[in-house]
Amino acid sequence: MDAGSSLTRVRAGVVALLVGLVVACGSAPAAPLTSSARTTGSPASELDKLRARGTLVVAIRVEAPPANRTMGDPAHAQKRAFEIAVANLVATAVLGPNARVELRSLGGDRLAGLDQGADIAMTVETPTAKDRALISSPYAASAVVLAARDGAPVGRVDDVANRSVVVAMDELGARDLAQSFFQQRGISVTLDIAQGVNGAVTALEADRAVALVGDGIGVNVLLTERKLVIVSAVASRPYVIATRKNAPDVAAAVDAALKAALASGAIKGEAAKAGFPYQAP
Repeated sequence: MDAGSSLTRVRAGVVALLVGLVVACGSAPAAPLTSSARTTGSPASELDKLRARGTLVVAIRVEAPPANRTMGDPAHAQKRAFEIAVANLVATAVLGPNARVELRSLGGDRLAGLDQGADIAMTVETPTAKDRALISSPYAASAVVLAARDGAPVGRVDDVANRSVVVAMDELGARDLAQSFFQQRGISVTLDIAQGVNGAVTALEADRAVALVGDGIGVNVLLTERKLVIVSAVASRPYVIATRKNAPDVAAAVDAALKAALASGAIKGEAAKAGFPYQAP
């Protein structure tokens, strides 16, 4: 056998081996996709987007009002300081220690801020809030209350019948709440209007009314200084955080952060720093 024939047989053997390898590889089952491969290219959730941005945009009541607005609401500074502190607690829990918070000041309707790009809104729970947003568990109790001067002949709700009651106008809709409250009890009253709790207390001190209806936080701030007593709650208005309805994952993370902060006492601690008259929800 000559050298040429031997070379031809070697080449034929190599070709046969390569063909066998190709066939074997082609018939082998494809390797399963890893979990990371399955998620590659999937759209990011709202929580993913928020964490990638690293900034929590917060709709909040105007935190630096003109002097006359502060005079109307004696607890304005305490409320804002408390809500800002809670927003920072939530941001750190949801986004991490390097989280940034961007405040967007609004008027009475803070839920409108969600439609304008805010991630969350610091607000109070109302009957219609859940129709417009995802609402967290309460993190502080509050209410619209009926109050009177200490020592005045108003110890029960019925004692205001056929008399004047002054309503502290603010974002809580106190006038509508007062009307409904008294109508449901068949109590006839004359409702007058004042600018905020401070204005309502001034009306009591001038004997223009026997009681006031207004924000319980503001009343509590003035309770000792202006010699007031709370007669009854008119409507519950707990402090909550609202999130856009298209971001349920963000809402769940916010709710978990609030519950953890409540359990640890961090929220109560921030209330004390802010001078906010805190009541657990």
